[in-house]
Amino acid sequence: MRPSLRVALLLCASAFGAATLVACSGASASRSESTTLPASPASDPQLLTFTYDDRPIVGAKVQVSATNLPAGRAVDLMWETVTGGWVIEDYYRFRGKKYEPTRTSLGRFTIDASGRLDAHFTIPEDYGGFHDVIALVDGTAVAQNGLEVTQTFEMTPSSGPIGTPIEVKVTGLGSGAFDSTWVVNWDNSMVGFVSAASSKGSAVARFRAAGPPGEHVVQLLTGYQGQGYLNHEQAPNSYLPRPSFPFRTTPGRPASTVAYAEPYQRQPLPKAEIEVANASVALSPTQGPVGTRATLRGEGFPSGATLQLAWETSTGSRISGRDFEWRERPLGEVTVGPDGRIDVPVTIPEDLGGRHGVALRRGDQTLARVFFAIETSIVSISPVSGPVGTPVSIHLKGVGWTEYDNLYVATYDNAYMGYVCGFASQGDVVINFQATGTPGPHIIDLYPGIYQGPPTEPQLLYRQAQLTYADDHPGNKIPALRFVFEVTAPPTR
Repeated sequence: MRPSLRVALLLCASAFGAATLVACSGASASRSESTTLPASPASDPQLLTFTYDDRPIVGAKVQVSATNLPAGRAVDLMWETVTGGWVIEDYYRFRGKKYEPTRTSLGRFTIDASGRLDAHFTIPEDYGGFHDVIALVDGTAVAQNGLEVTQTFEMTPSSGPIGTPIEVKVTGLGSGAFDSTWVVNWDNSMVGFVSAASSKGSAVARFRAAGPPGEHVVQLLTGYQGQGYLNHEQAPNSYLPRPSFPFRTTPGRPASTVAYAEPYQRQPLPKAEIEVANASVALSPTQGPVGTRATLRGEGFPSGATLQLAWETSTGSRISGRDFEWRERPLGEVTVGPDGRIDVPVTIPEDLGGRHGVALRRGDQTLARVFFAIETSIVSISPVSGPVGTPVSIHLKGVGWTEYDNLYVATYDNAYMGYVCGFASQGDVVINFQATGTPGPHIIDLYPGIYQGPPTEPQLLYRQAQLTYADDHPGNKIPALRFVFEVTAPPTR
């Protein structure tokens, strides 16, 4: 029988001096867990007993004990878990999640002369949910039990002006359907979902404070399809935490500029492909927005040869059912120096975000290929102020094309507004909407999402804002885009 669970809110001091709110769930009545698991087919293992100070969360200290074990023998304590996460095929296709069972060591201990095991371990940073802990002597299970790791949520800061960056750190999110996804609501409107599918159950959700000044409520709800489950008290997984945090929006102007893209992480790119013996080639830089001025350098190529430079991309439209196809466009010719060296400037053309190839060709023969990742860039937001009803336009370039990075999900004052897609327009995206709200600054945020998953999966999770984009977005780690619009008072009649 599952022990009773509760949610506790603790007010802690962060390393930066700001208040940090902590929420987690765990056993409240019993501090010892001893659920019996099926015996191993090879033997009848004894029961491990776990004792912990408060609740079984990541980082908690656990005492392990068992009796009637082989006296004086060394025992290996093993932690059963899974590895895996989001699955990407051929750079383009998103295949959902996949996990494989595995074991990791919690340490080696010695059984005393009376046959008693008394050991300690720290719950590792891992997925939440049930984990088998198995004691092995010479590879044979002599004792085992199951430990359920529960989730924790910490939000910081707890106050600040409109536009203040807010972070919710989560640990112990599960790998299963019903404990792997939470949803963040701001004042009862959905901002986006929180996941840690590829980051071992830990991630940081990022969003910004919205107005008006005063008290606001941040609530996290379970929702495996990316939509908050409201009557969770009646759900089969009612024991899971659904924490709520207060945030006080203070008077003041946003500290950020009107429009900016968060810093890009380094994009994963293949190594250069070279078909000429003893040759080398490199492109620098290897990522940036459209219009980036890069340099292609190489050596060991045929002296004096004239080579063709080609830009490789893809075209298509999922709406029309054409899927995608590879295309290329010429970038000019390159003349190899007498010493076999190449040193030529390359201006990155306007195109889809993500990975592209730059190929060196001699007729029909490809001598080398290097790769460049286009970053999404902000062209403009126009206008930046006006009364309610003002038409507002946001212009982007370099929006991606794969099933996992070809869209951005828009929120207005932390409420879901819709999504945009860049594939059919080769990465050039224009968003049109009307200004709403009381006079003052209003935030518009664009978050990475996922266009679609495998046809065998329900699709509600996708095309929602993924707030843990920096830690857990599948494939490329693309950043959020941030904007501010000033609603002005209507003109006096």
